[in-house]
Amino acid sequence: MSKQQTITDMKRIIIAILLSAFCATMWGQNKKDIKTYETAVILMNEGKYKEALPLLKGLVSSNKEFVDASWTLAELYARMCDSEKQIATLANVAKPKMPRYYNSVMRLAGAYHSLCDYTNAIKQYELIPTTETTYYKRAQAGIKECEDALELKQEPVPFNFRNMGNAINTEFDEYWPSLTANEGYFSLTRKLNKRQGQSDFGRGIHEDIYLSKREDGVWGTAQNVGQSINSIGNEGAQSISLDGRYMFFVACDRQGGMGGCDIYYSIHEGKGWTPSINCGAPVNTRHWETSPSLSPTGDVLYFASTRPGGVGKCDIWACRVEIQQDGRLKFSEPVNLGPTVNTPEDELSPFIHADNHTLYFSSKGRKGMGGHDIFVTYRDEKGKWSTPKNIGYPINTCKDETGFVVNAYGDKAYFSSDGQEKNWKGRDIYELTLAEGNHKPAQKMKYATGKIVDADKKMPMQATIDVYGTTSNRTIFRSVSDKESGEFIACVPSDEEYGVNVSKKGYLFFSDNFGGSSQTGSNTNKSAKKVDLTKDNNVRLEKIEVGKKITLKNIFFDFDKATLKKASHFELNRVAQFMRENPTVRIKLCGHTDYKGTKEYNMTLSNDRAKAAYEYLVKKGVPTNRLEYQGFGAEQPIADNKTDAGRALNRRTEILIIAK
Repeated sequence: MSKQQTITDMKRIIIAILLSAFCATMWGQNKKDIKTYETAVILMNEGKYKEALPLLKGLVSSNKEFVDASWTLAELYARMCDSEKQIATLANVAKPKMPRYYNSVMRLAGAYHSLCDYTNAIKQYELIPTTETTYYKRAQAGIKECEDALELKQEPVPFNFRNMGNAINTEFDEYWPSLTANEGYFSLTRKLNKRQGQSDFGRGIHEDIYLSKREDGVWGTAQNVGQSINSIGNEGAQSISLDGRYMFFVACDRQGGMGGCDIYYSIHEGKGWTPSINCGAPVNTRHWETSPSLSPTGDVLYFASTRPGGVGKCDIWACRVEIQQDGRLKFSEPVNLGPTVNTPEDELSPFIHADNHTLYFSSKGRKGMGGHDIFVTYRDEKGKWSTPKNIGYPINTCKDETGFVVNAYGDKAYFSSDGQEKNWKGRDIYELTLAEGNHKPAQKMKYATGKIVDADKKMPMQATIDVYGTTSNRTIFRSVSDKESGEFIACVPSDEEYGVNVSKKGYLFFSDNFGGSSQTGSNTNKSAKKVDLTKDNNVRLEKIEVGKKITLKNIFFDFDKATLKKASHFELNRVAQFMRENPTVRIKLCGHTDYKGTKEYNMTLSNDRAKAAYEYLVKKGVPTNRLEYQGFGAEQPIADNKTDAGRALNRRTEILIIAK
C-alpha cells in the first residue's frame, strides 16, 4: 500500500538530506547557504513546493558548485512533473570539472532511465569508469536494464486501451482496480485531495476505497464504500472477491493492528458491509502485508509481505482459507511461492485469475522496462508455477506498473497508469482489450447468478455454493450466499462440464450438472459470459424431512456397468459431508434405470449401482447403520422414456431420507 511506501520514501529522503547537508559542509559551503538549503529541504518534505522552489533556484544560480542544491532542485522538478527542467538542472552539474562529477552523472543517468529515455541513460552510464568502484557496478546494472527495455520495445504487444472515464477517474489519483465475476461491481483506491505534481503529505490527503455499480452496461459514479471499511486514515490496495461477497483491503496504523500495515476484510450483507475484520496472525505480522487476492475457490489468499523467511525483500505468499458457516474466514500459516515466482528484489500486487491457474503480479527483479513490471505465470495441475513472462511493452513502461487485473471471461484487463495519457491528472484507471500477445488467462470463465431461499418459507438464506469440474474433480469456485438477500454469483468454466452443489446444515442439498454433453437446458451460448443454473435463478433448499429425496445429478457410471466413474467422487464426498453435518439422518440410496432391457436386467443393474454408491460412502466413513440401498429398475420414471433426454433423466441415483 502506498502509505507504507511513502513512509519508507520519507525515511530515505531524510537520510539523504542529512548526508547531503553533511557533504555540503564538507565541500565548503557557507553557513548561510547551508541554512537556506536546509530550509528548502524541510519545505519540500512538507509539500510546500512553491515555497522551496525559489530558495533552491537562488542557491543554484548564486553558487554553481553547490551541487547538493542542484540535485535537490532536480528532485523538486521531478516531483512537480517538470522532466525538462529536471534533466537540464542535472546536466549543468554532470560536467567533468564540477565537484562529485560521477555522482551527478549517475543521477542524470537515473533521471533519463526513469523517463524511459534508455539511449541517453546508457550514454551516461557508460561514462562511469571501472576505477569508480562506488558507481561502476550500479552503472553496469543500469546499462543491462536499459538494453533489456530496448529489446522489449522491439517486440511490442497488441495494445488497445481506453480511459474508464469520469465515473471511475477524477482529478485525483485512482489505482488498484478490482471487479466481480459478473462485472457488476468495480472497486478502486482513490487518493483524495492529491493532485499530480503535489506532495503526498498535504493536509487532507488520504486513501479511501470506492465502489462503482454497473447498470445497463454503464459504470455508475464510484461511491465511497463507507465507514465500515474506510476511516480517517488510509485504506487501499483492496480486492473484491469474484462473487462480491468479500472486500479485502490494507489499512495502516490502526489501533489493534499487528504491524504498520495489515490486511483486513469485510463481508457484504444485504445493502452494506460488515465492520472490517483484521485477518490476524498468521496472515499479519509486525512487518508489511499488502495486496490481498482471494482465489475463486475461496480457499487460498495470495498477498505480498516483507516478512522474513522469503526469497527477496518483498515476496508473494499464499495461505489456506476456510469459510466458516457464518461467512467469517479462518487462515492457516502462509507459504512462500518460492524462487520460481519470487526474486531477491520486490514482488508485489498478486492477482489470481478466476481460472485459478493464472497469476499476474509485479516484479522488480526480472527482465523488464524498469521499475516494477507486470508478469504472468501459470500453474499446472500438479501445482507447479511456470517461469514468469513479462506481459510486454507498452503495457509495461519505465514507471512502476502494479495492480493489473483481468476479468473472469479473460478478454479485458484493468490497470492504473500515469504515463498512458498526458492529461496532467495523475494516475487513472484504464480498460485494456486483451489479445493473445498479452498473455491471456489459461481459461475463460463464465458466471452464474442466483438466489438461495428456504423452500417452505420462501425466505432468502445463507448457504455454501460449490462448483467443481466433473472431469478434473477439482473445485473451481466456492463461496457463500449473501446472509440477508440469499443472492450469489458463482464462477463456472466456459468450456468444461461442471457440477454445482448448494448446501446448508439442516437442509437437503441442491445438486445439478451443466456444460458439455450433459447440458440440461441451461445457457450454452459459447459467446455469452453468463449461464443460468435454474430457470428462475432461485435455488430452493428443503428442510430435512423423512420421505424427501435428492437426485444426485453428478453420479456417473461406465456404460452398462455399475462401475463408478471418478467424476462421481466429488458428489459422493458431498453426501458423506452431509451425513457428518447431520449425524442423526439415515438415508437409502436408490438406483433407477430407463425402460430399455428386461425387467430383471434393469433391477440388477440399478441395485448394483446403488450398492456401488453405498460402498463408496462406507469407505468414506459413513456408518453402515445409517445407510441402505435398493434398485428400482425402470419402475419409477420421472420423464418420458420415449426420448433420449427423458431416458437420461430416468437413469439416476437418488438419496431418500428414511430417518432424521
